[in-house]
Amino acid sequence: MKRLTIIALSTAFLLTSTASALRSDANWQKLFDGKTLNGWRLMAVHGGNGGVWVVENGALVADQDKEHKGGLLGTEKKYSDFEIELEFKVDFPADSGLFLRTRDDGMGYQITIDNTENGFIGSLYAPAEGGFIQQNKNWVKVFKKNEWNKLRARVEGDPAHVTSWLNGVVMSNFKDNRQRYPREGYIGLQVHGGAGSWGATSKARFRNIRITELNSAASAKQ
Repeated sequence: MKRLTIIALSTAFLLTSTASALRSDANWQKLFDGKTLNGWRLMAVHGGNGGVWVVENGALVADQDKEHKGGLLGTEKKYSDFEIELEFKVDFPADSGLFLRTRDDGMGYQITIDNTENGFIGSLYAPAEGGFIQQNKNWVKVFKKNEWNKLRARVEGDPAHVTSWLNGVVMSNFKDNRQRYPREGYIGLQVHGGAGSWGATSKARFRNIRITELNSAASAKQ
């Protein structure tokens, strides 16, 4: 993927989570029940059939399909303004991502989970709509190798305001100036295709996936 610009965020900004991002547990709903793929579907996009997904030990486990093909595992439901959080554990090398407001063709705002050489985790990418919008080199300071990491993302408004956190630290904070994707779309988890994107025994794992939908009227005023 083409790297466009590196956005340097201040230390103070990186270590601060906004109060508006903190919401009561009562507002959250599970997107993954820890046992089945209920509520999810394979999306044959990005040149693949969706990847290979199984449930093991309470986690969604992802791998490339034959011939190094990938794609997305997408929600059956569309979402507009929301916060989502999950835990992920990804082998090296493996190129994955969290997709927000995803179209039927698999394009949407992507929070990158590129655990590859020269990769980025927690940065903001816009496939087919400009490439990297924000890249944060500081992800390496907060990423936990071979452990579970917490990823959180928030998208609201139109044009969208997208924020991401890795283990509680802000990785990207971007207010768009145009509508790159629809106001409403699917949430997707990616298996990136290509022999260089995934190791022969690599896996990407996701668990404790939950979402809280935001008040659209309030978000539209921001």
